Amino acid sequence: MKIYLAGPDVFRPDVLEWAESARDTCRRYGYEALIPIDHGETDASRIFQANLDLIRKAQIVVANFNPFRGAEPDSGTCFEMGFAMALDKKVCGYVERRESLLTRVNRIEGADPARSHDNQGMAIENFGLPLNLMLAVPAMIVEGGLEDCLKQLRGGNRDSSSPTANLPENPLVRKAIEAAIRYLQWVTDGKITDGNAVATVADQYKVREDAVRGWIDAWSGNSLASNAALRPDDVARQMKISGRQYRTL
Repeated sequence: MKIYLAGPDVFRPDVLEWAESARDTCRRYGYEALIPIDHGETDASRIFQANLDLIRKAQIVVANFNPFRGAEPDSGTCFEMGFAMALDKKVCGYVERRESLLTRVNRIEGADPARSHDNQGMAIENFGLPLNLMLAVPAMIVEGGLEDCLKQLRGGNRDSSSPTANLPENPLVRKAIEAAIRYLQWVTDGKITDGNAVATVADQYKVREDAVRGWIDAWSGNSLASNAALRPDDVARQMKISGRQYRTL
């Protein structure tokens, strides 16, 4: 199985040595690494197209989400993850420290950990997630490095064609969690307004917020059962009903 390695590591002064080490690590876990330097292109537009071609060839995209030139991940990496999602690829990534985005921004800017706005006066997203929700909701995010991410993939990378592949086998539990995931996804898509969707789900299901984030990771890269007839009120109501059912399981 082929994995595209996204991240700012291509800018390292020891990129060739890093790439060889990354290939060896992937090989030990049964994966073939596809790295942006593989194509050898030097023209900007050709590099862009060649990177997209490598992503198309991969079954999984693994990203280095560590802060790069600021508190956020490399911008090129973020684009590549979005492109992979559009192609229905499984996406995952790693960070050295699994801290909330709020904590990370304030740590890097040397500010009060509870501060809600950055040095430019812009509000800091505060869902308790390690990255912007557009990355943290769809992607499995692991604390550590590349090898830690591969361990997680190897441990839970079963048949990803099933939307419940990485979730509990009990069908009632899966159905309840699917309702929660759908609610979270609709919030992400802007169809439902909720300032802290993870906390809302945790409250309805009477679980810790970490458990909800675990469900998000487990479902990452998989799809929800299609139901175009649903309305926002339906999705919110189903989540609440499923939460009550989940508490009795």
